[in-house]
Amino acid sequence: MNIIERIGQLLETIYPGVPIYRENQKGGFKEPSFYVSGIGSRGQPELFGRQKRTHGYQVVYFPTSAKPNHDMAAMEQLLLDRFLTLPEFAHIRDRNFNRVDGTLTMDFNIILWAHPVDDTPKQEKMKQTERVTKSDRSKN
Repeated sequence: MNIIERIGQLLETIYPGVPIYRENQKGGFKEPSFYVSGIGSRGQPELFGRQKRTHGYQVVYFPTSAKPNHDMAAMEQLLLDRFLTLPEFAHIRDRNFNRVDGTLTMDFNIILWAHPVDDTPKQEKMKQTERVTKSDRSKN
């Protein structure tokens, strides 16, 4: 399961039954609904070959059209209270909320520590040559 799927599962527990999209919709987004996308990543080397990887994501909430400002304010508080941790995976960091074009956007980071995969060929056989020399003990 990838990170966006985990984000979708968490949103489903917070607001069950609301559509959660990963791709833009040709006919527009149903209201209310969520749109989840990755917005960038960065990696920093650490000791012993580890990397600290910060993955940025954005959740866009499309409010109900009847009372959009009230709906966005309520959703912001709900996400502040409950959108904290991807269960058994990672904590959600640096949450920032904005209102853009009649939607509520939340940008945040997921921080992971990883060991890069080393696909270089390893030595499969080792050839060993032994030499035995006779020591001269009679000189002692």
